[in-house]
Amino acid sequence: MSSNTGASTATRPVVVGVDGQEPAAHALDWAIAEAQRANVPLHVVHARMMPLRGPTIESELGVHTPESDAILAVATERVHALAPDLAVTTAAAYRNAAALLVDEARDATCLVVGGRHHSALGSVLLGSTSLDVAAHAPCPVVVVRELPQQLPDRPGVVVGSDGSELSEAAIAAGFEQADRLGLPLTVVHAWYLDYQGTGLAALETDDVRLVVTQEELAVSSEAVAGWSEKYPDVTVRQRILHAHPVEALVDHSRGAELLVVGSRGLGGFTGMLLGSVSQGVLHHAHCPVMVVRSSGGA
Repeated sequence: MSSNTGASTATRPVVVGVDGQEPAAHALDWAIAEAQRANVPLHVVHARMMPLRGPTIESELGVHTPESDAILAVATERVHALAPDLAVTTAAAYRNAAALLVDEARDATCLVVGGRHHSALGSVLLGSTSLDVAAHAPCPVVVVRELPQQLPDRPGVVVGSDGSELSEAAIAAGFEQADRLGLPLTVVHAWYLDYQGTGLAALETDDVRLVVTQEELAVSSEAVAGWSEKYPDVTVRQRILHAHPVEALVDHSRGAELLVVGSRGLGGFTGMLLGSVSQGVLHHAHCPVMVVRSSGGA
């Protein structure tokens, strides 16, 4: 099923997945705000599991069920309530949710999905759809597991940096988001030396840590220099930390509006999903996470 209740979608839209659950509702709100900021349309997508008896070929291409219609109607009403002038289209199909979202996001500005929260036992449950989409989508993916906390001295937009091509793409997206939101950008560059099993931990003295920190600061400064010239209104804060990247990024995500990380991505639905840092951040961050693939990602 597909419908259009707004203007032409010639401009690349923000795509968001909805399923009637609370995480998807948070994702929808984030997507509405992003579409408004970027001045692009919104495309709302709903996937349903294939019925046991199997639909006809025609019904596979468009779902016309009371459940799907109701979910999309509620989403559309939410869009009109928050952004009356925002152009919005909808689509639904009997498909694997991740596969449908990735297909619908072929020409998207970004793809937004909800993520599950911590379980009662404290473990983290991020749905497989969120992970699959983050690994395979052709555009930046935003996973909204928690909405930003309203804290004093908020860090604005946070981006992970390590001097690689992956982090270069993330830094570019981080500057764009910070500029669009009118917020500062905190660049987190975390490093640590893994001595496990080597017996060399004693060699990491204060002097060694100081030298490495200075070297990493130079790497981080070089990575942001060009983007600071392009976005002169963005206030940049650099944080060079002796810590595991996941721990450092998760810690800085508290109160942040958005956390941006890079990912190598994958072309098909096989093999590893994401790098350990991206996956760790997606599971534990306290704010929406944007996963950005480098232009050279396979």
